[in-house]
Amino acid sequence: MKKRIDSFINLEVLSGILLFISMVLALWVSNTDLYDEYQALAKLPIGLSIGKFTLSKSLLKWVNDGLMALFFLILTLEAKYHCTEGDYSSLKSLRLPLICAIGGVIVPIAIYLLIATPNENFMRGWAVPIATDTAFILAILAIFIPNVAASVRLFVVAFSIIDDVIAVLILALFYTPFIQLVPLLISIICVLALAVLNKSNFAKLWPYSMIGIILWVGLTETGIHGTLAGVILGSFIPVRTHPEAEESQSPLKRLEHHLHPFVALTVLPLFAFLNSEIAFHEISLGDFFAPITTGILFGLFIGKQLGVMTFAYIGAKLNLCKLPFNISWKMFYGISVLTGIGFTFSLFIGVLSFEDNTHINQMKLGVMLGSFLSAIVGIIILKYARSNPAA
Repeated sequence: MKKRIDSFINLEVLSGILLFISMVLALWVSNTDLYDEYQALAKLPIGLSIGKFTLSKSLLKWVNDGLMALFFLILTLEAKYHCTEGDYSSLKSLRLPLICAIGGVIVPIAIYLLIATPNENFMRGWAVPIATDTAFILAILAIFIPNVAASVRLFVVAFSIIDDVIAVLILALFYTPFIQLVPLLISIICVLALAVLNKSNFAKLWPYSMIGIILWVGLTETGIHGTLAGVILGSFIPVRTHPEAEESQSPLKRLEHHLHPFVALTVLPLFAFLNSEIAFHEISLGDFFAPITTGILFGLFIGKQLGVMTFAYIGAKLNLCKLPFNISWKMFYGISVLTGIGFTFSLFIGVLSFEDNTHINQMKLGVMLGSFLSAIVGIIILKYARSNPAA
């Protein structure tokens, strides 16, 4: 168990570092003479043809709609493992991250809507500040707060997974503009086929993979965002081949072992590189004070920490949950501030929320300002909490 968790965290730390490098590189390129080449790369058309069926998307769309489905698949596999086999397999142990995740969703949404209302175009971004970037937080803890308690890292992983699962559900419910019935029927058949494979504890991965690809195409053609195929597929991958075989190498573990390095070290950095550009000559002083920018900024920086900390404190007072072992409230507050680092997932939701280039730039500005502010303040609080444990 410990080896698995350490391996996951180490990979996420490296991913967080690569994400930061990719983001800085994108910001640099988008403000140099290479910007036209950068845009051409993002818009590069890539097509797939099988018989009469043709699917063509830009590189940016293939990454956002296709490769990011693998990220959601890994997210679902990790959530399923922790809730069935891992440290959060009991309801009692799951209470704290679950309560905190609920607070970390409700309060940022409320703050964003308070700022963006009543403009309907601005209100489309209400889900942007709810996300948390696990890789960034773990990288910050590893670099700036070394030797932090294992219970802190484990809480961050559990909270982030639950937080992102809630965000996925919101995507499915509120970000589907239209439905095509025939592809929807194909998608339903794929889900039923996955359910049959899961019920029979089928151990081979190739049928799941083939059905998952068809499901992705079906959902894409239906009008539902294709990344949800990763969530659905992950939900049906068996945790164990046989319930009584404790030591068997499960399909879930094998699939995660094969995909996680690729997703963490390639997919997420590529996503960050293609989605983090901001041409500063297009940004005005007014953009810093626009409702979209400030709504996301305060939603991430104020909303996340307020929601997580307040819900945890109330939950503890009502004996619904308790802090991780050997963690003070000061230390936990620092972690609460770090949950405002929404970067990757916030950008993903933001790209789906807005179409106007000005609004997209304001969204990116809000995500980056909110995430960086959360990171800097969170690091300061955690360092103070460690150096002044009795204060």
